[in-house]
Amino acid sequence: MRRIVFPGLIGATAMGMAGGLYLFLSPHSGEASAAAPDTNIPTVETIRPIRADIAKSFNTNASLEAFETTDLYPKVSGYLSEVRVDIGDHVKAGQILALISLPETEKELAQAEATVASKRANLALAQTTLKRQEGLLRIQGTPQQTYDEANAAVSVAAADVDLAVATADQIRTTLAYTKIVAPFDGVVARRLVNRGDFMQSASTGRTTPMFTVQRVDTIRIFCNVPESDVAHLRVGLPAAITPYGWEGKPISGKVARYEGRLDPQTRNMRTEIDLPNPGGRLYPGMYAQVSIETEMHPKVLALPAPAIGTDTKGKFVYAVQQQHVIRLPVQTGMTEGGMAEIVSGLSDKDEVISSVQGAPPPGSNVKTAPRA
Repeated sequence: MRRIVFPGLIGATAMGMAGGLYLFLSPHSGEASAAAPDTNIPTVETIRPIRADIAKSFNTNASLEAFETTDLYPKVSGYLSEVRVDIGDHVKAGQILALISLPETEKELAQAEATVASKRANLALAQTTLKRQEGLLRIQGTPQQTYDEANAAVSVAAADVDLAVATADQIRTTLAYTKIVAPFDGVVARRLVNRGDFMQSASTGRTTPMFTVQRVDTIRIFCNVPESDVAHLRVGLPAAITPYGWEGKPISGKVARYEGRLDPQTRNMRTEIDLPNPGGRLYPGMYAQVSIETEMHPKVLALPAPAIGTDTKGKFVYAVQQQHVIRLPVQTGMTEGGMAEIVSGLSDKDEVISSVQGAPPPGSNVKTAPRA
């Protein structure tokens, strides 16, 4: 039997196959497939651990006071003859602020000085007499009794001089109290007297000071440290002070001293910070906000706290390696100011998802968007 081949059928079949093969290998079909984005892969924001100083601190209210404050009272009674300063004046140690007039005491001093001169003259005469008696005694020209009397007269005259001098010095001391002087360099904070006022001595019942002088080249910052932070308190801890209404950066200071006891009512410890005040911009009576660092961990590896999660297995972060999310256990230390110390489990080259909240689960394929 012979096979019969129909050329038309063969040609049609071949063309059909060729057409099918053309559709399968069409380059336009491949381009369309490559250009279609994969919308199923999420993008996550990532960060890297950094080296930072993490300090534990607490904030508290504080008040500013002068380093020294002194109320000046009169030591003697009399009329005020001069007032040389007013409030706000800067004064130097030893500067005269006011004068009290004591004319009667000045006359007493003049009499005392005259008495001193008279007693010294008597002493000189007694000493001359004693020398003469010594010469006569050598040649037996005078009895021993006369010499002894001359010697005793010198001793009495010398005692009289000492007494007169002491009396004059006492009056001078009283007159020195008529000068009201500044005890240290500072500022006159109060003036409560005027010329012509009668000054009654504080020892006889005066209760109102004449002046109040404050030393303000250094300011004391008084604040209270709560019981929870007392264990970390020590002299030299750094502090940042921001007076209310202050423009600019907080002022740096250090803890200078503390009471060493807790107030039984508030359970706080009174703490002081000394702050230099060369420009005089700080005033006693101001209020301030104080932040004291009780613990410092310098140059530790750190991450923002939202990047760290906690579950039953402990602390962890979600890292991205080869575009996949993995779970890395970590050990943390101090957390302060939104930053957490990483003790172990990470290096500064690891790429970590910035927040564990809402992050894709481990094993997910992701794209990264690094954040500075």
